[in-house]
Amino acid sequence: MNNGTLDAGAMPVSASTAAVAPKQFSDAYRTYVLVALAVVGFMCSVDKVVISMFMEPIKKEFLLSDTQLGLMTGLAFALLGGIVSIPLARMADRGNRKRIIFLSFVAWTLMTGLSGMATSFALLLAARIGVGVGEAGCVPASHSMLGDYYPRELRGRAYGAHFCGVYLGMLGGMLGGGILVQTVGWRMGFIILGVLGMVMALVFHFTVREPLRVDQPPPSSLGASIWTQLGDLRCFFMLVFAFAFVGLAGAVAAWLPSYFERAFAMSPMAIGLGLGLCIGLASGIGALIGGQLTVKFGKGSRTWGARYSARVSWGVLLPFIASFYVPNPLVAMALLFLTFLVAGTLAGPVFGTVQDLVTPQARATAVAIIGVVGVVIGQGMGPLIVGMLSDALNTGANVDGLRMSMTLVALINLFTGLFFWLLGKRIARVYPTPGPTV
Repeated sequence: MNNGTLDAGAMPVSASTAAVAPKQFSDAYRTYVLVALAVVGFMCSVDKVVISMFMEPIKKEFLLSDTQLGLMTGLAFALLGGIVSIPLARMADRGNRKRIIFLSFVAWTLMTGLSGMATSFALLLAARIGVGVGEAGCVPASHSMLGDYYPRELRGRAYGAHFCGVYLGMLGGMLGGGILVQTVGWRMGFIILGVLGMVMALVFHFTVREPLRVDQPPPSSLGASIWTQLGDLRCFFMLVFAFAFVGLAGAVAAWLPSYFERAFAMSPMAIGLGLGLCIGLASGIGALIGGQLTVKFGKGSRTWGARYSARVSWGVLLPFIASFYVPNPLVAMALLFLTFLVAGTLAGPVFGTVQDLVTPQARATAVAIIGVVGVVIGQGMGPLIVGMLSDALNTGANVDGLRMSMTLVALINLFTGLFFWLLGKRIARVYPTPGPTV
């Protein structure tokens, strides 16, 4: 299937390949595992987002430019982590996913603690690279585990709940970061988060069990290349680039704490509380809503998720950009709340679509490939591009150039919607309607 067409033997779900998931665990324990994986996502998001709340004091201590801040919060964190996520995902598709998540959890929390001990910008940069590498093993393995804990008709809801934890981590990172930087400073803040993460990693290790792989591949797909296992390649790479542009436009959020401090002279604690609610809480609520919508509307359609995602990508652009220009911080945050509430609904449809496109034995790898492009282009390049544009406009502490650079990067969401819309049309042509649930 290297020519980009769908081979019958590689169809992700069909009457010939579907398997009924055995009742491995009780509903209560399955729910506990979902919560545990959501906590992993929560801590991952906290460690990733909290640096945004620490940007201004770090800039003042090390006398950094906006470009250097963008490098620290974006590319340094994302590049190596994105690269190692693919081999870690292949390990997750074949080995013990719980062990991979635990070791990755330990690694990134350790590097988070070491971030607080950095005595130079170079050492801080190295620690942030380590955080990115540690986090790389968690998301693909978590998605693969959820695919074996939940049947197809409930996966959208499960992924929505998982991403609710991730988005609430944004609330925790911003609110907690604001409190920490204003009370104990950014260095001790990193150390506290590292210790807390280590405790949570141990709880996860001793309470979560590895599930059986319930979706057995058909004989014709055994030994197939990873490219065959990814299903129709045009569909898959449309999804990859759509997700990358989601990340690129969304990476503007990394600069929102700096923007509110420069534009409105707000305190870190006030910024953390406001943005935590507007981004983290709103996105978390949106993720739960999106999961429910996926269960209701996506059950009998492979194209619904892509088409819904296109409409959302275009719909949130106006309130998002408007939030950069209104003169009142409360109005700006209200617009951000609306933006991230609606944008948060994308998690269930997008990752439910991933599971529909690829074969069961390639779930973690597919998520990792999507994550590599999304992380490197989105989370990696997004903050760096905003910082470079801000410096190029010679803004310094002036907010006007930062506002314009954020606007230009946010406009990329126009392409996000285009890729999702084309994906929906392609899926309708080459994929059958869903068969029996697995």
